[in-house]
Amino acid sequence: MAFNVTWHEDNGYNWSDCETSHLSRVPVTLLICLCGMVGNGALLWLLGSHIRRNSVTIYVLNLAVADFTILLFITIALGTFYASESLCHQLGSGNVTTALNITIFFAFTASVYLLTAFSAMTALSVFPMSHCPCHHSQLFSVLLCALLWLLSFLLTVTLYFYSLALIFVLSYLLAVLTLICAGLTLLVRVLCHSWQHPPRKLCAVVLLAVIFFPFFTADFVYWALLRTFDFSVFVFNMSLLFTCVNSSIHPLIYFLAGSCAKKFTLSLSVAFHRVFEDVEEPQNRDNTAESS
Repeated sequence: MAFNVTWHEDNGYNWSDCETSHLSRVPVTLLICLCGMVGNGALLWLLGSHIRRNSVTIYVLNLAVADFTILLFITIALGTFYASESLCHQLGSGNVTTALNITIFFAFTASVYLLTAFSAMTALSVFPMSHCPCHHSQLFSVLLCALLWLLSFLLTVTLYFYSLALIFVLSYLLAVLTLICAGLTLLVRVLCHSWQHPPRKLCAVVLLAVIFFPFFTADFVYWALLRTFDFSVFVFNMSLLFTCVNSSIHPLIYFLAGSCAKKFTLSLSVAFHRVFEDVEEPQNRDNTAESS
């Protein structure tokens, strides 16, 4: 992967320096971004006003915000630097590229942390201690998500000012390790046919997200590391394409998990309801068991 974009004294892009070898993939990436924004936008709308709020939907809502932000700013960046030569010259300044790179980096970091927390909390719910109120408390989920957004911001600021790339690498590796452990835990639970804690559809959602995550994000980490040494340069390559796929695929996973359960449906609302409203609080679960 070549990063040979020349940075001139006036801090402006020269259109001839844009990587023409990747230009053919820009329309594909933009199409994926638009589809992903539609999917995440629909998810935000439904979770915000049409689906009952619980501890799980809080993680999913925050993850959708992070994914939508990634897709939006990658779309803006591609439109800025690859739409036309004149637009590239007019908007390709150091401040614009730095802001775009920082925002994409920040949203990606938040997405990694939120997906890790979502997977870890789902995996912890299969253990007996899952009856602990904090695991199902909406307040706990809100506070944890707020903390993860803050950590993502602090990490981005640290990398921008000090370029301590090792911190980002270690945090990403820790997230991947946590995701693998969570995925294996849920897989064992699924193979043991124990569906009650957590529900089957939620298991499928987390397992699919964990499986796709390393393949679609590993290359982006390389892109992000290079950006930590020069946030003022934006370069498009396959890393961004894979990241767009990763950010766009989550609503599709939720839809497939919900639509394929019971009677097949093409309704986004019904599919999302099946996935997220199937999650019951421990006390409700116990009441259901007693009544039956």
